[in-house]
Amino acid sequence: MAKFVFVVPPLTGHVNPTLSIGAELLNRGHEVAWISLDKNLISKLPDGGKLLLIRYDQTDGEKRESERYLDIISKKVVYGIDSIKFLYEDVLIPLNRHSYKGIVTLLETYQPDLVIGDHQLFAVPVAAKKLGLPYCTSVTAPAAIKIISELPKVHEWEVNQIMALQEELGVTENRSLACSDLLTLVLTSNYFFGEMDLPSNYRFTGPVLTERRIPNEFDWDKFNGSSRKKILVSIGTTFDHDHKKAFFEKVIEAFKDEDLTVVVVSDPLLFDSWPEHFMVYQQVPQLELLPHLDGVVCHGGHNTVSEALSHGLPLVVIPIAYDQSHVAGRVVRTGAGERLNFNRFKSNHLKEAVQHILNDPAYREAARVVRQSFIDAGGTATAADLLERALIPGSDSGKPSKFLFVVPPFFGHISPTLSVGASLIARGHEVRWFGITPLANEHIPEGGIYIYPEEDLIPFQDEIKRILKRQDDGPACSGPEVMKLALEETYVPFARMMMPGLHRLLGHWQPDVVINDCITFGGALFARKHNIPCVTTTPVPPDVMGDTAKHAPKIFEWQQKLIKDLQEEVGIQDEGIFIHSHELNLVFTSQAFAGFETVQSHMKFVGPVKGRPNNAPFDWDRLAAATTPKIFVSLGTLLVDIRKAFFGRLIEAFAGQPVTIVAATPPEIFEEWPSNFIVSSFVPQAALMPHMDMVICHGGFNTVNDTFINGLPMLITPIAYDHFHTAKLIERAGCGISIRYKRLRVESLRETVFELLENPKYRDAAKKVRDTFLAAGGNDRAVGLLEDFVKQKQSILASV
Repeated sequence: MAKFVFVVPPLTGHVNPTLSIGAELLNRGHEVAWISLDKNLISKLPDGGKLLLIRYDQTDGEKRESERYLDIISKKVVYGIDSIKFLYEDVLIPLNRHSYKGIVTLLETYQPDLVIGDHQLFAVPVAAKKLGLPYCTSVTAPAAIKIISELPKVHEWEVNQIMALQEELGVTENRSLACSDLLTLVLTSNYFFGEMDLPSNYRFTGPVLTERRIPNEFDWDKFNGSSRKKILVSIGTTFDHDHKKAFFEKVIEAFKDEDLTVVVVSDPLLFDSWPEHFMVYQQVPQLELLPHLDGVVCHGGHNTVSEALSHGLPLVVIPIAYDQSHVAGRVVRTGAGERLNFNRFKSNHLKEAVQHILNDPAYREAARVVRQSFIDAGGTATAADLLERALIPGSDSGKPSKFLFVVPPFFGHISPTLSVGASLIARGHEVRWFGITPLANEHIPEGGIYIYPEEDLIPFQDEIKRILKRQDDGPACSGPEVMKLALEETYVPFARMMMPGLHRLLGHWQPDVVINDCITFGGALFARKHNIPCVTTTPVPPDVMGDTAKHAPKIFEWQQKLIKDLQEEVGIQDEGIFIHSHELNLVFTSQAFAGFETVQSHMKFVGPVKGRPNNAPFDWDRLAAATTPKIFVSLGTLLVDIRKAFFGRLIEAFAGQPVTIVAATPPEIFEEWPSNFIVSSFVPQAALMPHMDMVICHGGFNTVNDTFINGLPMLITPIAYDHFHTAKLIERAGCGISIRYKRLRVESLRETVFELLENPKYRDAAKKVRDTFLAAGGNDRAVGLLEDFVKQKQSILASV
């Protein structure tokens, strides 16, 4: 395990992201410390983190001088370009100058394997170079990079300031060292950052928001008791000058007569009284509050904007100084909000802007697009992965690799591999998929190839059709019968069918890695037989069949014999079971949701990945016109025979009720549907989810993941296979209710749905699950683990 140290300024927006990344590194077994001037940081550090406090050997006068920035940055009234000049000359340069010796001393003592410096602590790379330590940079205000293209003259002036300081501290390189050549973490998404060509050492992680340990008093009963729309108004922790009072006077005038609940972050004593529907606090539990809001008014601080957009909330941004103008510009450019001028806006301008973002769905939809870009970037886990990789020489270099995904004929298992594969292609790798049923070209990422060995499968066509039809018998089977249907009648025959086509493929294309789905035993056995490195992907809970060795030894013995017979049949005589990889298993959920306290080292919970975009047509206008709570209902792509009975009960329960049902099923199963049902055979599920209030489904894991990545409660009606295990996980997490399909009665169905819609505890629990999904890293983390795996294997081969 390695030793990491974060060097941070005493500014909340710069410190908070490092707490999340540090917590993740600690969870992975590393040592992590923080170097800071702020002695109070100790109370915020994650468990196991260490504070290395910069101490002065200066006179009291010099110490007071070095800490002046704590006062002047909040008291100074400064705007626009002048704020940048002030920031450098009066704050950053003095801060770095007086921190340098302390940073050097603490680095010498702690001897970290990797130093991570804030992008505004220019002294860190100088200290690291002096001591011969590798360093990375974390960029919490990406405008510091974007200024290169937006304000080149200002950027040139900034670089001159930094180089002058570097020379003063003993480094004479004719360039700024502020951003590391090894790794510069940019804590936003490429989409929100905007177009700009950057070197490969700049890596976008998305915002890092998950770690926050500051208790705040807040009247949740009053807040939750309000049926009004809710907004947050904040200008952050930096600005404490006289203009604050004038700003909040306009806020009061704008909203005093509006039908809103207004949560204000400010001094409650700023005015003798506030309007009754205002809730005013010096601090609020912002991350806990955001899921319950409808919009945000803020100054454009990067953290506040990122947190709002991470929850798909539209904004009104009123920038004051520093990087806030750039952030406001990106909010407007992406369509996620409106911008006002801090010095010129009137209360009526603010009221109109807020009404726009609350009532025009285009703003919220744009905010959700940004949110999805944040999810795709990966967040905390991606940042931690990149820092770990930075310790490995040449970890981001090397030739492209060949990846082969071996997939079953079930789209729920194929879908996650498509987005991972698309990202591998985008990073220059060669990617192919292999399956035993055709797959439409529209699903395959551009540059990828789907291999369907039609000639080799001619003898098996009738059997494949029979096996796929047999999946509809699952609901009528007992537990042991389901296991027999899955293993003996489906997975094992499919593995046999794959072998001829895989051998033919090997004759003209050899992958560097085989990535087999957890139920495509053929991919793993083929890899074992030909000594090709193998990875497993698991898009279902990994312990879905339970511990049969412990609880059902006879079933376990039958399983083992079935697999060993298959292995011998395909030519593997080695002792052991090889249907899954023992080196890397990517599990597409979070460890917390799956309920694992400890896991084997090869199991990596990466959370859900996004799948391929689905552009199926949908009646969006009708959905937008609906004013009642919206419920998405799906039985997935299998279970054809029970559709009519299932949706018939749904019609009995909700026809004419104050809900809107979005049903993913062929409309022709009934001649007529109730007017509050929107029915379509195929729907753009991922795009629909942010508009929903809850979900009803059978427990297909892709739908489960889509539900909870959007923080929605679920009624799960388990029918067969892994559904029952998933139902247990959902009820244990408190984010939904389970009713077995065979016990589904109209009255209990209706009562349960309204309980899920009206009781906030289920949505709150769903949002906690969502946070664990986001923290797991998603698509980018899966890609990083695959790249690391193949590089490790290639390195071993090269050394032999």
